Amino acid sequence: MPNWCSSAYAIEGDANEIKSLYELMKGLENMEKPSVENGFGTTWLGCLVDALGKDWNDVSCRGEWSCLEMDGEVIRLYTETAWSPCNEVFDLVREKYPSLYYYFQAEEPGMGIYETNDISGVYFPDRYFFDACTPEEEYISEYFENQEDAFKWIEKETGKPI
Repeated sequence: MPNWCSSAYAIEGDANEIKSLYELMKGLENMEKPSVENGFGTTWLGCLVDALGKDWNDVSCRGEWSCLEMDGEVIRLYTETAWSPCNEVFDLVREKYPSLYYYFQAEEPGMGIYETNDISGVYFPDRYFFDACTPEEEYISEYFENQEDAFKWIEKETGKPI
């Protein structure tokens, strides 16, 4: 059984291509049965790969999307995927829709993954993720835009200087 990686995506670009991709994904979501038989349902990433004209067997697509929405002229969605983000799927989206660019933020604490490609922080400003289990078995996690804020928070929580 895999560790699950949670990722958030923001896709921007030409308005017509954004609309076309959104309608394609919404159409897949609204199908009674998935376009490709699978264990995830109609929002399996392999269904999107298939709809883009590629073979899902050749692409890492072990997971599904959720919360698909249009935010102005930006598509936003979340994925739950095995072990790491399935960015290869979104690379295929860019092949079909060349004006589009995707930004993502992914985390999978079991594999030590916390990453983004949003260098400017337009969609995903957080740069640091603190995830721990205390001796009292309390799980705590927090996000930070910069290292200074992360260190201040850790000092406050632990009562020890960094």
